[in-house]
Amino acid sequence: MSLHPNASEKKQTENATGLNKKNISFESAMVNVGSLVTYLAAAAVRRTISVMKRAAAGIGNGAVPLVRKLAVSSAKHFRKLGNNFSVSAKRFSGWCGKFAGRMAEVGFGKAVVLQLSDIAAALKGSKKFAKTVVNYTVPVVSIAFLVCVVADKASADYGVTVEYNGQEIGVVSEESVINEAQKVIADRATYYDTESETYITAMLSLKPLGAQDEVIDEQMLADALQEQIETQVTEEPAENEVSVSKVSAPSIGDENVYKERAYVVTVNGEVIGAVKENNEISNFLEIKKSEYLEGEVVSVSFDKDIEYTYEQFVDPSIIVDQQEIIDTFTSIVSEPVYYEVQKGDNPWNIAVDNGMTTEELKDCFITFDGEKIDDITEYCPIGAVVQLSEEVPYLQVLTTKEVVYNEAIDYEIIKTKDPDMYKGDSAVDVKGVEGEKKVTALVTYKGDTPVSKEVIDEVVLSEPVAKEMRVGTRETITPVSEGSGGSGEYFWPVDGGYISAYQGDGRGHKGIDIAAPYGTPIYAAESGTVIESSKGWNGGYGNWIRIEHSDGNVTVYAHQSSLAVSYGDYVVKGQLIGYVGSTGDSYGNHLHFEVRSYGTYLNPTDYVSQY
Repeated sequence: MSLHPNASEKKQTENATGLNKKNISFESAMVNVGSLVTYLAAAAVRRTISVMKRAAAGIGNGAVPLVRKLAVSSAKHFRKLGNNFSVSAKRFSGWCGKFAGRMAEVGFGKAVVLQLSDIAAALKGSKKFAKTVVNYTVPVVSIAFLVCVVADKASADYGVTVEYNGQEIGVVSEESVINEAQKVIADRATYYDTESETYITAMLSLKPLGAQDEVIDEQMLADALQEQIETQVTEEPAENEVSVSKVSAPSIGDENVYKERAYVVTVNGEVIGAVKENNEISNFLEIKKSEYLEGEVVSVSFDKDIEYTYEQFVDPSIIVDQQEIIDTFTSIVSEPVYYEVQKGDNPWNIAVDNGMTTEELKDCFITFDGEKIDDITEYCPIGAVVQLSEEVPYLQVLTTKEVVYNEAIDYEIIKTKDPDMYKGDSAVDVKGVEGEKKVTALVTYKGDTPVSKEVIDEVVLSEPVAKEMRVGTRETITPVSEGSGGSGEYFWPVDGGYISAYQGDGRGHKGIDIAAPYGTPIYAAESGTVIESSKGWNGGYGNWIRIEHSDGNVTVYAHQSSLAVSYGDYVVKGQLIGYVGSTGDSYGNHLHFEVRSYGTYLNPTDYVSQY
């Protein structure tokens, strides 16, 4: 961009200069007229005072007859003067009214011309009348001109002219606009090899705004300044040339480093390169999105925040080909993947499902409720989060779909204390019924995995019915757990733990094994009577307890380290009955738990659930 004006621009500049000179000459003439009128008025006042002084002196020195004669003559003269002034005043009032009407109709300039024409016509008819008109009109017109000039200048709008590097950039309303433009330029002119800020120094001047002047805002001013800065970026130096080009406008210290303008590409705020053009990158991303815009898909985005549309001056070393950026987007990387332990999981199946050994699983970073788990084979609660790793695309597509589904509404549980029932026992008087609602939600998926959900509408299809039950408060032999007991029909029989072996599992396993540390409390899964409580080998069961329940089922608790109840005791659901151990045919601390019904081994997972 050249800073030298062409012939047309030069002519426009000369015309504007001539017009400005004419305006200045006219304004000066009007000011001179006003000064002349003021001078004449002051001279008239001084002359009147002088006459009055001489009259006073004559009165003091003259004879009484002279005074009388003068008084009579003066009285006649003033009466005549008064009559003449009254007539003149009426004429002048009419003249002023006529002038005001003309000024409102045709403007000040034309009104003056018309009034002067009337005066000229009157002069031809009466010299006396002309003299009167001249005596009154000239001062009034001159004063009117002076008032108009002063009022015009007082009401004129002023602006701040911004000049940079010898060029007038534009006119702004106030100096604060320049400060805002400075911020815009500072944001644009980012240099990646310096932490210094960018400042623009401009010359400022105050000028009255004319019709040809356009007031610009901070964005327009920043654009204009930016153009001036760009014109100072010289060509890249030739080979072996000592001096190098630089952007001289931003005073950012010693910036003797060549800069090129390019599109800086950032991913999640991190610069991955810069490109001269961004059309191939833009097309690639749009095509990638279009591949997923089908069916129920509402919108498509990416799992990373990509910016590539903002131009900067950058070090040439970071400028790459667009294809290199696209190759980065399509590359495969290794990043953390998280797995949440579900109902029925154990360390062995988690390891197998993810292609690793249990030892490798133990080395993973695992947390539960914000606390780190050191050994998942010892403690594997539902809801624990295991950080795995797998290879995934660098840039993954997120699809948002509108999904409609029905969801259960939990019912309220109303409990009433019953002193006639043992603590831990309960009876349901009104069975709870879940409600149901229709939910419309926007679900965002990464691949096939939902990663977020935004509910946009809910319609209740049926209201829930509260569950009413009585709970016992009568004390038992041993403490009763106040835990939730899980969501199964029976109480979860261990304070924590996880299922380490299921029924069957290829070896005729008759129950489930719940792994837990040595000495962990064991609770009765359901209220009933203890029909066996013995220590020893007991056919490999070790220290064990059997409890018979009112539904005809019998629960078995084996391999205990010690027992807390005896044969014949009545226990309630959740009551302490023993402690985890590894007695009998056992290889590690755990509870072997069975549910039997008249000689048949039922699946315990149909009756108990940890959560």
